[in-house]
Amino acid sequence: MTLNEKLLSLRKKEGLSQESLAEKLGVTRQTISNWESGQTSPDLLQAGKISEIFHISLDELVDHKLGVVCRDNSQNHLYQNLINKTCFLILSDDFYDFTLDYTAPVKVMDINDDFIKIEYQVKNQKEIKLIDMDLIESIKVSEVQTEEGME
Repeated sequence: MTLNEKLLSLRKKEGLSQESLAEKLGVTRQTISNWESGQTSPDLLQAGKISEIFHISLDELVDHKLGVVCRDNSQNHLYQNLINKTCFLILSDDFYDFTLDYTAPVKVMDINDDFIKIEYQVKNQKEIKLIDMDLIESIKVSEVQTEEGME
């Protein structure tokens, strides 16, 4: 996969427009268009910034033998598969809440890269909480799913 094809795939995977990527890199939208069409290529400094934005190494960005397998995940994001599922959360030590622990099943109401909105039972009352995704160490989908997601 060529650099221009890789750049296009990575940009679409992240759901970025040419204009928003251009803003992040401090270049024009036309520059991004020229890179993606293969008319020009980013210089070393720009390539370094691109690798930082997409969280890949510079080697991965320029290696023509290494392809990027992705699709536009804006509508079919992995997290979306967790909505309405009963799960168990492993939370980081930075999260302190005596009503929620890793043994408590939670229903995922909404989720994105930044936050997870959950519902869980405390005594006879349902609680709803919004948790920063940086505080989640892992999510395990419960093998037993109820119709409403929680019993």
